[in-house]
Amino acid sequence: MIRQAVASDAVKAVPLIVQATGHITFVLTGTTDSKEAASILTDFFGQEDNRISYQNALVTEEEGEVVGVAIFYDGAKARELDAPLERAAAKKSGDSKYSIPTEPEASEFYMDALSVSPRRQRKGYGRKLIEAGCVRARKLGHHRIALLIEVDNAAAKPLYERLGFCTDYTKRIAGQEYFHMVYGVCDVPRRPSCASKREEFPGAGHYLKRRTESTKRFF
Repeated sequence: MIRQAVASDAVKAVPLIVQATGHITFVLTGTTDSKEAASILTDFFGQEDNRISYQNALVTEEEGEVVGVAIFYDGAKARELDAPLERAAAKKSGDSKYSIPTEPEASEFYMDALSVSPRRQRKGYGRKLIEAGCVRARKLGHHRIALLIEVDNAAAKPLYERLGFCTDYTKRIAGQEYFHMVYGVCDVPRRPSCASKREEFPGAGHYLKRRTESTKRFF
């Protein structure tokens, strides 16, 4: 069953979110300590009006347990949703100019994270969460969903391509190179050409003293 997340889902949902966001977890929190970063995101998940909020999350359950999560939000609200996290990260890092790089374009409905428990993969839960995101996007009047995949995450890109996503350019965020992938909703054809271009967003990458592998590939 797929449903809207609630604040009390944080304990189960946040580890899945961290599994998906990889090193971006540290960019969002201003710390390189994994437990501390997870704790910060757990607090924000339970709050409203921020990027990680339960308000932006859909979860899937199996036998009453949350086994998958996806976060979607309006790209036009990205800066507004990042602001609470950015203020907390600035305080945590001691840098008053701390900046979280904006990931989505203003014109898209952005899938910030998609993750399914390793024990529940290959059951179609990821696909169903994307389908539910498409329904939400249509209701809000969006024509496309977009996501970012690490360029060196070779396993994920073909999976999204099979679901109908198309790579249209690459961009660099916090020291990592990403494919920007789009999927048309509302019966709008996807872009016929995935012409390559590159964008650079250094953001808070200089605070990252370690790197983890992004796992935005759990279907």
